[in-house]
Order: sequence, then C-alpha cells, then structure tokens
Amino acid sequence: MTLGDRCQPVYRIRGVIPTSLLEPLGSRTFFIPAFVTAPPPSNRTLGVPLVLAAGVFWSTSGLIYRLIAEASPWQVLFYRSAALLAMLAFWLGICYRTRIVRAFSNAGVPAVVGGLCLGIAFMSYILALEHTTVANAMFILAAAPFITALLGRVLLGERIAGYTWGCMITAMIGLAIMAGEELSWGRGLGELFALLAALGFSGLTVSLRARHTVDMLPAIFIASCFATLFATIGILAKAEGFLLLPLDMLYSSGMGLFQIGLGFLLYTAGSRHLAAVELTLLSLTEIIAGPILVWIGLGETPTGVALVGGALILSAIVTMALMSSLVAGKKLVVESPVS
Repeated sequence: MTLGDRCQPVYRIRGVIPTSLLEPLGSRTFFIPAFVTAPPPSNRTLGVPLVLAAGVFWSTSGLIYRLIAEASPWQVLFYRSAALLAMLAFWLGICYRTRIVRAFSNAGVPAVVGGLCLGIAFMSYILALEHTTVANAMFILAAAPFITALLGRVLLGERIAGYTWGCMITAMIGLAIMAGEELSWGRGLGELFALLAALGFSGLTVSLRARHTVDMLPAIFIASCFATLFATIGILAKAEGFLLLPLDMLYSSGMGLFQIGLGFLLYTAGSRHLAAVELTLLSLTEIIAGPILVWIGLGETPTGVALVGGALILSAIVTMALMSSLVAGKKLVVESPVS
C-alpha cells in the first residue's frame, strides 16, 4: 500500500477544530484525511511523545527568529510561508491526487475565510516577535481559545459554560497585566500584533465551525497563500528585495517546513491516541518551552510581571481543559470512513 493509497479515505471526526493546540475539541463533525487520522489503537505510549514533540517544534519559532541576522519580518514571513505552502502542496497532491479540486470545492467559503484569518495570524505572529519578547507573544497567543469562545457566542450563538466565563476572566486579567506593563513603558505594539494573531487563529476556528463538515488541509493551504501574498506586498512596499543571507533563508524556510509543517504532522499523528484534555495539557509544551529556549539560548529573560500574567493565562487554560473533560467527557471519536 502506497502513501497515496493510505491518504484516500477520509474519516469523520466528532469535535470542533481547535484554534490552537490549547483548545479542547467540541462536539461537531469535521473531516481529516486518513494520513492524519485513522481508527485509533489508543496507544498512549506513542501518542504522548508525538504530541510533546509537536509542541517542542512549535516552541522553536521564537528562538529561530532571534537567530536570523538581517532578514526583515516580511522577508522571514515570505520564506516561512512559501516553504509551508510547498510542503502542503506536496501532501495535498499525495493525499487527494485527482480529487484535489473537489477537496477545495467541498471546503468552500469557510475554508477561504478561515484561511484568510490564519494568514493574518501567521503575519501578525512574526510581527509580534519583532516588537516584543517571545514570552509575551506566546502567552498572549495562548489566550486564543477564550477569544474563540467569545466569537462563537457572538457570531454563532454558541453557549459558554459558567466555568469558561471564569477562565476567560482570569485570562483577561493576565493579558491586562502584561499589556499594562508594556504600555507603562511606552510600548505595546508587539502585544497588539500578538493579540491580532490570537484573533486570527480564533477566526479560523469560528469560520470552520460555520459548516459542520470541513477539511482542515485546504484551509491551511489557503492561509499559506495569503501569508505569502501579505509578505510579498510588505517586501515590495518597503523595497527590501527577496535575496537573503543563506543562513537567514535556511532559518526562515526551516520555520515553515519543520517548526510548523513537521509539528503539524507529529501532532495529528499523536492526537488519534489521546483524549482532548490530554492534547490540551500536553500542548502547553509550546507555551512553556518557547520562552525557556530563548532564555537559555539567547538570554532573553521575561519580566516578573510577564510571568505573572502568563501564569494566570496558563492556569485558566488548564482549568478549562480539566473542567470540559469532567463536564462533557469529550474525546476524539472516529466514526465510519467517508469515501
């Protein structure tokens, strides 16, 4: 059996597509090709290290960005997005082959809207890293699930549980503490970009929730197209050019291929073996390891105020994950394959 044969079936999954790895799955149906999920043997010994490894790969974004010598944020975004775009085109070709046009057609407008939101998030995150510390950017980005809950309530009429309101208030206090410190120093642009990135990730989730049956891969591919377009416009507007130092180009492209791309594959491979609450908690690796890597590797130390705000956000995420598991018992369930 070839890899292409393995990718042909599409499995129907119960659960809302998460904004990031920090959001528990919900109760709707979406579709993922079989190369990322198959009937789960529930092998936690395999699933735990795969999801942890995915979090570690995602956590390297700040460290890699800090290692780039001369490239501007727009140039980094261009090569990061173009590399991810090439990788996704390869996977889509393998998985769908002659069915690729139908895959995008079935994804429809929600995938385009979600792709636009995610493309904005990709752009905003790179700009956030340029203007604030890695810790601040990641802690603010971690609040995306709570933004998703609010958008879902306003746009889709989704109910917000009482414990979720409590967690959201806690996370907002954490965000206010971090933003207040930056504003008191006459800064805050990086935090604004990080918040925009969180809004973008939330917009992806809400747009895909608008349709009960969606495929994630076309939306992520479309997001890469938008991010590449945004980067091209930024480069041309600033007359920066597309030529980079070889090492800068290697780092920027590596962020697309490995930091995002490989992390996504590891996560989706491990997610079929674990419950939603386990995915949420294990994925905190990204938020915890990211600031630690730049602290140990480059001496970028988060302030005490940032740590307090980040701790409030992380505690809210952990509480929401545990409560959602206790109240609803939501787990990833694979139903019958869909041809």
